[in-house]
Amino acid sequence: MTEPRNLEKFVIRLPDGLRPEISNAACKNHRSMNGEIIYRLERSLALELALDQRNRVIAQLLNRITELEVGN
Repeated sequence: MTEPRNLEKFVIRLPDGLRPEISNAACKNHRSMNGEIIYRLERSLALELALDQRNRVIAQLLNRITELEVGN
């Protein structure tokens, strides 16, 4: 099996005990360990972006509430 040439390889050192956890999760989710790690990295980045967006909206709403309270 040949790997596509557009993929980058990256060696990672895992803390003790993490490899079996990833392996178990990958098996449960019917993915390879590599697929599980990629899925989780992509998901964490997407969730971080969503959290940042939510926090910006909350800050805007709080500012607007403060403006309305001061205006009364």
